[in-house]
Amino acid sequence: MLFDPGAYVPYKPRRGGGRRWRRALVLLIGLSLLGGVGYGAYATKDQWLIADELDPLPPPPVEDTVSEPSEPRLEALSQTEVSGEAGSTVVLAVRAMGHSSPMVDSSVDFEASDGDAVLAPESVQSDSRGVARTELTLPTRAGSFSVSARLAQSDLQTSFTIRVLPGPPARIPAIQGDGQRAEVEELLPEQVGVIVTDAEGNPVPGVDVRFSTSGGIVGPTRTRTDSTGLATTRWRLGPESGPQRVQVRVEALDTTITLRSTATARPVVDTRPQPLETLPVTVVRREFVIGTSHVCSLAGEAVSCRGASVRGQGAAEASGFVSLATGASHVCGLDSSGRASCWGANEGGQLGDGTRSDRPAPVAVRTDQIRFSTLTAGVTHTCGLAGGGVPVCWGQNLNGQVGDGSRVDRLSPVTVGGGMQFRSLVAGWNHTCGLSDNGNAFCWGLNSDGQLGDGSRLDRLIPELVRAAINSSLAAGSAHTCGISGPQVLCWGKNDSGQLGDGTTQGRPQPGAVQGLPGPARQLAAGAVHTCALMSDGSVYCWGQNLHGQLGNGSMQNATQATRVAGDVRFSSIHAGGALTCGWSLDGSQYCWGLNQYGQLGDGTRQSRSTPTPVG
Repeated sequence: MLFDPGAYVPYKPRRGGGRRWRRALVLLIGLSLLGGVGYGAYATKDQWLIADELDPLPPPPVEDTVSEPSEPRLEALSQTEVSGEAGSTVVLAVRAMGHSSPMVDSSVDFEASDGDAVLAPESVQSDSRGVARTELTLPTRAGSFSVSARLAQSDLQTSFTIRVLPGPPARIPAIQGDGQRAEVEELLPEQVGVIVTDAEGNPVPGVDVRFSTSGGIVGPTRTRTDSTGLATTRWRLGPESGPQRVQVRVEALDTTITLRSTATARPVVDTRPQPLETLPVTVVRREFVIGTSHVCSLAGEAVSCRGASVRGQGAAEASGFVSLATGASHVCGLDSSGRASCWGANEGGQLGDGTRSDRPAPVAVRTDQIRFSTLTAGVTHTCGLAGGGVPVCWGQNLNGQVGDGSRVDRLSPVTVGGGMQFRSLVAGWNHTCGLSDNGNAFCWGLNSDGQLGDGSRLDRLIPELVRAAINSSLAAGSAHTCGISGPQVLCWGKNDSGQLGDGTTQGRPQPGAVQGLPGPARQLAAGAVHTCALMSDGSVYCWGQNLHGQLGNGSMQNATQATRVAGDVRFSSIHAGGALTCGWSLDGSQYCWGLNQYGQLGDGTRQSRSTPTPVG
């Protein structure tokens, strides 16, 4: 007799009453060959093992396990996020489960949050597996909505998120930037492009669009539509005046569209140096100025600077001045007769001495005896008002910030084109603005962010009228400009940190009103990316970038609207530059707040301050 190894067999033990179960491996080849010696095997309750020679082994315990019943539930049979093209049909399925078995013939109600979606049927009976299915016809417009499923007469429910995708590209319902005008070889103010939609009008992203032109330059020449279905490019006009065209090709539609613009001839500007009369001037005293990382002030006629001086802007011996101006790393001063001298960085010729060499001490500006009433300075250019309010500039001129009708650097002063006369000047990093006696503001230079306020983003090589009446107190930052217009403060240009104060971070090429001011302002000051206003009661409000506390409101959070400077100090004047703001209180004390990396704040530390801090 042979036994299969591993077979379960019962046996009756030799000794003792009752039955005990043993586990043994049956390796019996034959009773006759092994002399009747048996080998143990697994034994169950209904089997016996005949094995006379082995002590049986105990069997594993038999556990009477009982599964815990699960809670009743209604569950989605597929993913809870379902996508489909607009107007298509998808199937939604749920399963109703009781404690241990499907819930058969139970009513499940489906409901869509979008009224244009159609469920058929809306109420479904579950089948033998507890499954209830319905068909959902998606609305014709792209977007998202939800569908809920609820087991009737219970609290059991689940839900699906439905994403309606646009269909294939079908048409071009709109174009952008057609019909613009600009000077020859200039960028158009607005980008040009097309919008691609499906047959239902839903914008289609990811569609390949190509741009080409024969006379000018477009870039990029190939792009894809974004989430709004829009594909755009920048268009620089060609050198010929008159009509110009860009071809827009959408391969998916086998369609080409033509966009048109008009190139106007560049105005003829007399760039020859204009004669300047040596008219007498009254120097406007300015005793306190802030650069990118330094501050300079006058004590009598002696200049004292604090903060960075890596380019020589903190001249150890500078005296004989009654008015100051400072750029990023250079300083200029006027003596009582209006003669100008400058020192510090000079890579663009901003010192006006005919060279590009940095100067650690004041050198005279080459003016042929011309006197100035006031000076202002950008990063690498300097400007002043000569007798009669005639604007004169010198230094780097890559973007036309010198205003003489060219892009040629000027190492000594030249008159600004256009025959303008101004009563005040301000300089941003690479642009300049002037305020006339009749309430008009004009700007020139870099305009990539709309900082000139003429409604375009085209550089201007001579003064261009700002599209708003400005009464007083122009202020210019790195790429934004502000001015007071009656009871309002208007700002324009770059706005990525809220420096325009209009409640957004969207730039604008024309003036817009600052929000949050309690009334009219009487003075403005602008740092690189923030702006401040002095109110009639001596309080100060600031807005824009606040990474170093330059808004003075006790936080480090940017503000897109005017926020009041903390404390009860009342100020008579305010000043700003870089990421620092300072003010002189009514009692003649100086307070500063903001960046203090080089000690420019003046409190004896290098710790930035987010509230007005007395300067020792």
